[in-house]
Amino acid sequence: MSSLPFHGSCLCGKVVFEVDAAPVTVSVCHCKNCKKYTGTAFTTNVVFPANSIKITKGEDLVKTYHDAVQDSGNAIPRHFCTECGAPLFNTNGDFGKTTAVFYGALDDFNVPGEAEKQPQVEYYAKDRSSWVHPLEGALQASTKPGR
Repeated sequence: MSSLPFHGSCLCGKVVFEVDAAPVTVSVCHCKNCKKYTGTAFTTNVVFPANSIKITKGEDLVKTYHDAVQDSGNAIPRHFCTECGAPLFNTNGDFGKTTAVFYGALDDFNVPGEAEKQPQVEYYAKDRSSWVHPLEGALQASTKPGR
């Protein structure tokens, strides 16, 4: 696996961050909130321990949308760049234990041949778009376990 820290940025490059921890898991989420937030058919997240992100550039451009409409009752602070609108990461995951970084926000995470960086779980598989196929080998959870 690539060496720490991992580096990330927004679409316009005005926000830059580092993650100085190994990922807990890589997940896909098909829930309606994730689809609405990103404008995509699902999100792909690299989940790290809480408080492992450090913004190294553009901190004043990072704003937070508090998404309280989760079926778990756990409000999700969704952090994004106000300049380009790119979603960066969500904090307070698993009731404060994790931070989920959007896969596309990481600049050096997708290394060919590193299978541990592929999604291990798909959450809200019950809400998967009909044309999206399950990922081979990934756990298929109809919601998020524990909800």
